[in-house]
Amino acid sequence: MAKVKMQRHSPVLDMTPMVDLFFLLVTFFMMTTTFAPSDFVTITTPHATSEVKLPETNNGTIVISADGRVFYRTDGTKNLRKLGERLNEKYSLGLTESELEKFSRQTGYGMPLSGLKQFLNLTDTQQKNTTLPGIPVDKGQNELLDWIVYTRIVNPDVRMVVKGDKTTNYPVIKKVLDSLQDCNVNRFNLITDKETNTLI
Repeated sequence: MAKVKMQRHSPVLDMTPMVDLFFLLVTFFMMTTTFAPSDFVTITTPHATSEVKLPETNNGTIVISADGRVFYRTDGTKNLRKLGERLNEKYSLGLTESELEKFSRQTGYGMPLSGLKQFLNLTDTQQKNTTLPGIPVDKGQNELLDWIVYTRIVNPDVRMVVKGDKTTNYPVIKKVLDSLQDCNVNRFNLITDKETNTLI
C-alpha cells in the first residue's frame, strides 16, 4: 500500500487587524496624552535621597529661577478660568472674555498682575520671546499670596509644589516659604532630582 504524503502549507496570518489595532492605540495615546508644561526658565533642581512621586493633577507649582524670579502655574482649564476671574475682580484688571479664555489656556505666569492684560494680548511667539520679570514676592507687594489663596479657593484639592533652582539665593526661597505660611499652607512638596550614589 502506497503512503500518501500530505502536503504541508505554512499558515497564513492576516496582519490587517493588528495594523488597525496599532493605529487605534497610537491615536488613543495622541488624543489623551497631556505633556508637562515647560517652565519659563531652565531649572536645575537639587538632589535628594527620598523619592515620592508627585501626582500629575491638582498641583499649584511655584517655580524659582536661579536669578530669583518667581513663576506660578496650576493645572485645569476650568480652575484657571475661575482663578483668572478672581484676580480680575480683585485687581480690576479689565480682562475681557477672550482674554480670560487665553488666561485659562496659559501654562504659567511670571509677571506683576498689572502687566497681565498686556501679556495676554501678545501673540504666542511674542510671549515665548518675552523675558518675564517674575511675580512680586516682596513685603507690601506680595502678589504670590493672591495666586496661592485664589488657587486654593477655586480648587480646594490643590497641592502646593515648590520647584527651585539649586543655586537660588536663600532670601528668595524664604520669601516664597513665608508666603506659603501666610496662606496657612504648612504642607507642600519640593521637586528634586534623585541622588545617584557613585562609588569611588
